[in-house]
Amino acid sequence: MTILTPALLLGLAGSLHCVGMCGPLLLALPLDAAGKWQVMRQMLVYHSGRILTYAALGIMFGLLGKGLAIAGFQKILSVGAGVFMLGMAVMAWRFERLVTALPGFGAFTNRVKSGIGNLMRHNPNGSSFSIGLLNGLLPCGMVYAALAGAIATTGGPEGGFFMAVFGLGTLPLLLMVSVLGRSFSVSIRQKIKFAQPILLGLVGLLLLQRGLNLDLSLFESAVPKAGVECH
Repeated sequence: MTILTPALLLGLAGSLHCVGMCGPLLLALPLDAAGKWQVMRQMLVYHSGRILTYAALGIMFGLLGKGLAIAGFQKILSVGAGVFMLGMAVMAWRFERLVTALPGFGAFTNRVKSGIGNLMRHNPNGSSFSIGLLNGLLPCGMVYAALAGAIATTGGPEGGFFMAVFGLGTLPLLLMVSVLGRSFSVSIRQKIKFAQPILLGLVGLLLLQRGLNLDLSLFESAVPKAGVECH
């Protein structure tokens, strides 16, 4: 299993999370263009900053995973990441509250929010990239899940690539919300919340399979293969 599949699935789940929980915030970003193509161009600048932050975090966490893998914990890392995502799928988004309650985390988050607010007030038309950079540091359960996957890659470049793919996976839906200029209805958001833990659970199972190194040939041998016999 390549790291591309779980990263893309997490990206899709991340976009569902953002649209379901904070879609209206996307519409509050400072845009000085009226046409849809101009809006898309500015939003791509914003998202490129966000994805760059994700990639930098991925490199850091990938290097952390590399250190743990050298110590002989590579399999444990993948299994742990899978269990972590399964736990998040069950806990929904209470995990975010637990993380933000950690000492010093609230103060850090407030500084990031203050920086975003200052950029939006003082340089609304030229700050999309910088706002994206800071936005990547805001507390988000899906980012934490993706970082767990980055650790499991056990490499700096691999972790950065994992997080970059995760960020790219969030783009289609978020760009659609920005270009259309409206958020989804309450009923659609409820369906989105239902789909989100399913994707998380799927990624958790993929990482568990990777960590446990399940031999799927055992299952294949137990299933009779259909074929045409000539007599």
